[in-house]
Amino acid sequence: MQRLEQRVALVTGAAAGIGAAIARAFVDEGARVVVADRDPASATRTAAALGDAAFAFEVDVTQEPQVQALVDAARSRFGRIDILVNNAGIIRKAFVKDMTEALWDAVLDVNLKATFLCSKAVLPAMIDARRGRIINIASIAAKVGEPTASAYSAAKWGVLGFTRSLALEVAQYDILVNAICPGPIPTALGRQGWRDGAEVQGVALDAVMARVNSRSPLGRLGTTDQVAKMAVFVASDDCDFTTGAAFNVDGGIVMG
Repeated sequence: MQRLEQRVALVTGAAAGIGAAIARAFVDEGARVVVADRDPASATRTAAALGDAAFAFEVDVTQEPQVQALVDAARSRFGRIDILVNNAGIIRKAFVKDMTEALWDAVLDVNLKATFLCSKAVLPAMIDARRGRIINIASIAAKVGEPTASAYSAAKWGVLGFTRSLALEVAQYDILVNAICPGPIPTALGRQGWRDGAEVQGVALDAVMARVNSRSPLGRLGTTDQVAKMAVFVASDDCDFTTGAAFNVDGGIVMG
């Protein structure tokens, strides 16, 4: 039996990388999926590859009217939203002494504010239905510091705090709110972060990658499919008595 049969999921930042992998995994498990992204061409390609079970929607998740339009379109197409995956994110690197307010605001807006806006938009109907799943894609950067990534770490730490507080608010409605914390994964976004970190620190990319590759006790980087498998578990009835948790998918870099 498919674990997400007849469920409807909205995945932000789903055109590529982790979001696209989650969308694919959800469809494979029987869900219908809204592929939401600010890149309409890539979102359309990803949705087309998933067939009739998916459709693409262009959205800037930092803008509340656009988020509401996304949620309205999802309900118009599929009737409801059972699962929200807040995956949209950006990485910008800078030392704090050099960081602009604009850089800080951009990182916090996409990684943290959007998580709030999307959750707020889906909650009234989930509360009425007395059922729902909200999955926030955080990062192990929420649990360990990283030079030049203070804005990103702060945003992802905020995602964990938001996850725990919201989980308490909506537990009475059987809405489960959990986070997933990926470790280093060579997506386009991940590679961009490593390149930017090397440039800001004035070191060779090889030096950054040597540190990245040595972090996991398992001796390898993660994959988008590994994160997607965790998302399927957290979205499914196999995970029906856990809320406010933060699941690491990082090869043992953070234990706890």
